Amino acid sequence: MSDFAYFLVYRIAGYRKESVRLNLRNSFPELPAKELKAIEKKFYKQFCNNILEGLKGLTISKAEIKKRMVCKNPELLDKYFDQGKSVIITTGHYYSWEWWFLAIDMPTKHKIVLIYKTLSNAFFEDKLFSIRESFGSVPVKFEDTKSFFVNKDNGTYGYIFGSDQAPHNASRAYWVNFLNQETPVAFGAEKFAVELDIPVVFCRIKPVKKGHYEFEFIDIESTPKETQYGDITKAYTLALENTIKEDPAGWLWSHKRWKREKPEGMEVFDLK
Repeated sequence: MSDFAYFLVYRIAGYRKESVRLNLRNSFPELPAKELKAIEKKFYKQFCNNILEGLKGLTISKAEIKKRMVCKNPELLDKYFDQGKSVIITTGHYYSWEWWFLAIDMPTKHKIVLIYKTLSNAFFEDKLFSIRESFGSVPVKFEDTKSFFVNKDNGTYGYIFGSDQAPHNASRAYWVNFLNQETPVAFGAEKFAVELDIPVVFCRIKPVKKGHYEFEFIDIESTPKETQYGDITKAYTLALENTIKEDPAGWLWSHKRWKREKPEGMEVFDLK
């Protein structure tokens, strides 16, 4: 089914093909056209896998998702839980992120809180909310993030932040050179990490075979209050960039990540 979807989406409809090609050219100007084309095709095949996996996610069982999305190192998060600390988990739209949203609560001791942006389609919005909640996580709308942090109980949570979402307000974002382009990054993850002294980790998803993945956690910052402004944001954005460079096809290249215009006078920071 995924192969047939690839034929329709890529060969026939050409869904956002120009956006994908522009994003790839700008991100990897050093690569020859042949290599960019290969990444493009591989991306669309994975994109179609994601579509089918997303639909399957509406009915998949916990036992099945546990077999298909395996955590390599839950002990990295466990050490913070055993210290009585919540964690902020940053990640990107990389490989099967929707299945990861379902799988992450099972191998972790923390109660997972998923910070998400609502969908325009009410049916899928309700279905996704229901399935994520039934798998153990607590879905929280992006606009309700601050109130959740303020009004939460004293539980030990794992807060998921999408580190590659285009922020609504470009003037309040933290601007970096990401994938060879000036890019605004939402500052919420660092803001809450520093204010509440919550350790930050990054999660990377890797394919094992078709329909099977593994994910691993990487420490970003264990003592946020001791950092300088921007340190945490740069660190997890660099982790995402390195992940994408290692295997570019897994990222969501059809996403219009660079649609925001940089405000005049805004400083842009290098990741390294």
